[in-house]
Amino acid sequence: MAVQPANRLKFSFQSKHSSAEISQFLAETDNKDLFFSLSYWDIASVGSTARDLLEYAGVKHENITPTDAEWSAGEVPTAFSVLPCLKVKGPNGMEFNMAESAVIDTFLAERFGLLGNNAWEAMTIRTFYTNMQYLRERTFSETLSVKSSEKKKARDQFLSQSLRKFLEDHEFHLQENGCNGHYVGDKLSLADLHLNNIIHFYSTVPWAKMALDEFKKYEAVWKVKETVDRVTELYEWRASKEFKGYEKGSHDHYAQCAVPEDDLAEK
Repeated sequence: MAVQPANRLKFSFQSKHSSAEISQFLAETDNKDLFFSLSYWDIASVGSTARDLLEYAGVKHENITPTDAEWSAGEVPTAFSVLPCLKVKGPNGMEFNMAESAVIDTFLAERFGLLGNNAWEAMTIRTFYTNMQYLRERTFSETLSVKSSEKKKARDQFLSQSLRKFLEDHEFHLQENGCNGHYVGDKLSLADLHLNNIIHFYSTVPWAKMALDEFKKYEAVWKVKETVDRVTELYEWRASKEFKGYEKGSHDHYAQCAVPEDDLAEK
C-alpha cells in the first residue's frame, strides 16, 4: 500500500467513559442501535472477514477505503499505523475505536452469535481462527517477502509444505466434527466464515489455481467453503459491485508482488 508518513493521526483507547461504562453499554445495547465503521484498503484480504460479518448480521455500517493520498498525508486515524480499524457508535454519544483484525473479527463474531454456545466452543473457534491467521501471515512472509529470483521456489515450497500441513491438520479436525461443513457443532461460526475468506484470499493471488487445487484435495475443508457459500445473508453482498471491486483490488495488488502460476509464466 502507500508509504507510511512521518506523522499520522492516532486514536487512543482511553475514553471519557470508564471501562465499566463501555462494558455496560455493550451488554445493554442492541446491535440494531449501533453503527459500525470499518476502515480497510480497497482490497479483500485481511479486512474481508469483518466485512462479511457486518453483512451477515445486517447491522448499520459503512466500509471506508482510504486513498493512498489520504494515507500518505497521515489523515487516516489508526492505533498502530495499520488497518483494519473499527469505530462503533451508539446512542447518547457513546463511541469507541478498535484495532487489529483478530480483535475486530472476534468482537463482531461474539456480538453476532458466531462464537459458539459456551466458553469452550468460543475457545475452540478462536483456536481455529488464529491458526488460519497464521497461515496467511506465513504466505506473506514465505512467498512475498523474498527476493524476486527466489519467489517461484518459495511459492512451490509453501504449497508443498506449509499449506499442505495446514490442510492436513484442519482436515483432521473437521473430520472429527463429522465432516458436516462446520468446525464446531453443526452451526455457522467465525471459524467457518474465516476459512471461506482464507480460501477466497488464495483465489486472488497470481498462483490461485495451484493453491485452490490443493484445497480441493481435502473433502472436509472444501465442504466448509461450500457451506459458507450457501449462506443466504451473504448472497447479495458477494454479488455486489463493491465486493467485486475489493476482489479486483486484491488481484491487482498481488499481481505486482507475487510470481504467476507456471503455465502463465511460460506463455
